[in-house]
Amino acid sequence: MGFLFTAAAQIQEGRIAEAEGKFAKEIAHRNKQALDRQAEAERDAAAIEERRAARQEKIVKSRQIAAVAKSGAGLAGATLSSLADTAFQFSIEKNLILRRGLIKGRELRERGQIILAQGRFARTLGKKAKQLSFIKATGTVLGGASKPG
Repeated sequence: MGFLFTAAAQIQEGRIAEAEGKFAKEIAHRNKQALDRQAEAERDAAAIEERRAARQEKIVKSRQIAAVAKSGAGLAGATLSSLADTAFQFSIEKNLILRRGLIKGRELRERGQIILAQGRFARTLGKKAKQLSFIKATGTVLGGASKPG
């Protein structure tokens, strides 16, 4: 009779493994969603920072133009070169800001995809453990029933 209890315990272990796998998958899905939201926030923050840099660029260029106008020198030669360099430097800064936000967002999304895949794998392992528990239980019952008792 003890073999029936062993078989029941094996089946219960399989059910528990399946439930754990399902839970792991759900947690992974929620973690992926959180990482997706964080990725979106990173891109939004980069866009805001880029707009801040663009505003700063306008301020610096306006000051440069005002200084040129005050000095009476025209927009030629070194003055024009200085303005062009300022514009170029700010362009680089804005592009780097956006690039960092994009890269960070992609990293977070990729990490979310990996976590989701791990959750799916845990779910699959749980299902397989449940199936295996039925096979073990069947073997236990057949083995116990074949013994004279």
